[in-house]
Amino acid sequence: MSKAGFSLVGLDIGTSGVRAVELRSSRKDPAPHISRAAWIDLPPGVFDEGVLLDPEALTKALKQVWRHGRFTRRKVAFAVPAASVLTRQIDLPWMNPSDFRSALRYQVMDALPMDIDSVELDYHLLERLAHTDAKGHAVDENRILVVAAEREQTSAIAQAIRDANLEPVIADHAPLALIRSLCNGQIPSDVRAKAIVDIGAQQMTVVVHAQGQPLFIRVLSPAGGSVATDAIAAELGVDQEEAEHLKCATDLNVPAPVLVPVAESSVFSAPFDSPLPVERAQASQVVASANAWASSVVTEIRNSLDYYLSGEHALAIAELTFVGRAANMPGLVERVATQLPYPIAPALPWMGLAGGERLKQQPVDAQLALAIGLATARIQ
Repeated sequence: MSKAGFSLVGLDIGTSGVRAVELRSSRKDPAPHISRAAWIDLPPGVFDEGVLLDPEALTKALKQVWRHGRFTRRKVAFAVPAASVLTRQIDLPWMNPSDFRSALRYQVMDALPMDIDSVELDYHLLERLAHTDAKGHAVDENRILVVAAEREQTSAIAQAIRDANLEPVIADHAPLALIRSLCNGQIPSDVRAKAIVDIGAQQMTVVVHAQGQPLFIRVLSPAGGSVATDAIAAELGVDQEEAEHLKCATDLNVPAPVLVPVAESSVFSAPFDSPLPVERAQASQVVASANAWASSVVTEIRNSLDYYLSGEHALAIAELTFVGRAANMPGLVERVATQLPYPIAPALPWMGLAGGERLKQQPVDAQLALAIGLATARIQ
């Protein structure tokens, strides 16, 4: 980080909404702190599976967020949608950094199942390896995480940002930003492996990291909260807005109450056959639909972490942290805690950074985790 400080806005653009957080530091106060934050929902149809369909609506939402949050900076870091990103861990011969970056495209073209000319490439250095080859010669290699983002989608989102009179200066990979967010932008001394589960509207991302380094990344789609919303809408025959409201009002750990009617007519020995009240029947349908999705979430998390742990050099997972809008569904985290053998570490609304508590608008959960992580891109 520059001794003169920095200022950057992290811009989390998701299927369900836009979230922005401005971090600042100065020579006098070098510790990064939150100075501005705002968020807004997106109307349906702006994105579908991470693909931008309505750039004009996105630009309009960005302008609204900037007015509402009264941001002082227009330089932003944004995350490329996970559906448009491919990551691979690869070991390549060591070169000095400038030569390595120049040669990257040619070295990975056979390792990626896509047209290399249609993507933007970057990499994250995991470690430098030293070993001996079959002839006894010393060999140095770079173990890297290659990040390949579809150029068309990246450019479309960047242009929508520019049309809002903002300046995109960093296009980041969301899992890397989430790691920075949980580490407050610093390299932690804790050597234990930790897992992050980010549950958005359409996608769920599982990340395992240790000392700021990604060890495992898996993106699942469709697996986000919209799966439950769609199931409730189909089961009850209601629109998406009503289904989302019912989902958010449902506690997965509390069964829908069943009303047992008292047959007053039995006093007169008359037959009594009263159906379950509409409200109770609807609650039962909502719980059943939401529980089916919650069970699939637990299964996918278990399968992802089991796959990571099956690796030869996998580290034991010390804790699991949930972020993302859909992770706030009542009872979901408690469900995971009872079915998976990992302690749950809560994520604070402002991810432990100062300043946010003074803002007028306050998040109710860790929905700003990705935006905060994006804003820390220049700290390290």
